[in-house]
This record gives sequence, structure tokens and C-alpha cells, in this order.
Amino acid sequence: MSRQNFRVFLEKVFFDRQLAKYIFIAVTSSLTIILFASALANNSAYSQTIDKSNTNVSRTITGTTVLDAKSVFNTGMLSLPPTVKGFIVYIPDEAHHPPSDNKTISPNNANYIPTNLVIPRGTIIAFVHGDPNHIHIEILKDNKTGQAIWQTTPVTHPGASDVKVLNPGSYDISDKKYTNMKGTITVDSNTQSNGDLTLGGFFVPTSSLSKYKTDFASAGFQVLSTFDFLSKTVQKDISGPTTLMIYSTHLPIQDATAKLKPLIVSLPYR
Repeated sequence: MSRQNFRVFLEKVFFDRQLAKYIFIAVTSSLTIILFASALANNSAYSQTIDKSNTNVSRTITGTTVLDAKSVFNTGMLSLPPTVKGFIVYIPDEAHHPPSDNKTISPNNANYIPTNLVIPRGTIIAFVHGDPNHIHIEILKDNKTGQAIWQTTPVTHPGASDVKVLNPGSYDISDKKYTNMKGTITVDSNTQSNGDLTLGGFFVPTSSLSKYKTDFASAGFQVLSTFDFLSKTVQKDISGPTTLMIYSTHLPIQDATAKLKPLIVSLPYR
């Protein structure tokens, strides 16, 4: 082989090696990109499944998606589907304080969970007491006539009131002693309660959410939806990370309020 031909041979070998190197790098990079994209797609699908789980539970249990804890927290409103037979209105800790004191857990649901409730006609209503060291008597007035149509039995912590089925119409809620407490209940004449579910809302410390989910399940409740928020009250025992839970049960409302008592007592709010 002449020197010139040998040189050409070496250059070809070098070129082929360089080409192979570039092809290897290109293939490796493509595979890496494909695997990374696949992993992202799998993670995205998993996240969507987790995010939708509460919504799917609400659809299965109630036939609607309005039972969203985040919405209740932001608006103070909750509208119930006809599958609901009873609703337990929760009086949170420090509910007796006026807004100027900055001592309630949530401004939009300071006195009642929720502040404004819309129910089908035939729905049974009760109040439960989560405000220690105070006695509450709730008064409902027809907002057209101003007449009181229901004054609850006195409720002490952690007890429950008597129950009531309200006629269609709109009602203002207030407390006999703590007149700053305000809420509303609207009974929709166009919707009839035809289910057996009892629903309600509940505040718990976010750090104890797993415990309360377990405790609620053991007591016969299902947590439909949760929303975490920061309670900015000056009241130290209720300030900090807090979760609003919306729950349901097939228990009759008076049995459900009895089951709630030990759960209310277990809260760290004093």
C-alpha cells in the first residue's frame, strides 16, 4: 500500500469512528428524552387521578360536584343536592366573637359552617356546638315577615340542638346572646329531598388531618372534600394551618350528631 493510500485509509477509519460516536450520542440523547417524557406523562396522569379523587367521591355520593370544601371556604356558601336528607350546621370555636376581634377561624365561615346554606325542601337541620365555654341558642327568622319560626334548644359544648324541617323560604340565623353571629338558610321549593345522606362541615388542624379522617371513618362518616388554609386569627389555639372538611354519612341526623360529640371533644380548641 502506498503512503498516499494508507493516509486515505486512516482518514476514512477516523471519519467512520467519529460518525459512529455522533450517531451513538444522538441515539442516547433521543432515548433519554423519550424516557423523560414518558415519566412526566405518567406523573401527570397520577396527579390528575389524585386531584380528581375528591370530586369523584362527591359525584358518587351526591350526584353533584358543588360539595367542594375550597368553594365553601372562599364563598361561605353551600348548595345541597336532593340526595341529602339532613344537614348539621357547625358552630366553630370562637364563633361568638365579632369580626373586629379577629378571633374566628375563617372570616367567610366565622359563625357557622357554612354561613349561607341552600337546601331542598324536606331537609332536616340541626346545629352542633364547637365553641367551648359558651351556650348557644340559635334563632331563625323568616326574612320576609321577620317572625321567628325556630328557636333551638340551648346547646352546650359539644352538644347538638333539636332538629327542624323548614318550610320553603329564606331564613336569617342569629344567636340569642351573641347577636353578631349571622347566617342564612334558603329552602328551595323547586327541589325535594329524596335521599338519606346527612352532611356537614368541620374545622381541624391540618397537622391532624390524617387522624381525623380515620376517626371520622371509624364513626361512620365519609370525608367528601377537604381544603387546607392558614387561619390568621390572633387566638393562638386556633391559628395556623387548618383544614375545612365536608363529610357525609348514611346515619340519621340525630345519630350523626351523637357520633360527632367525641370528635368535637377531641379537637385541641379551647
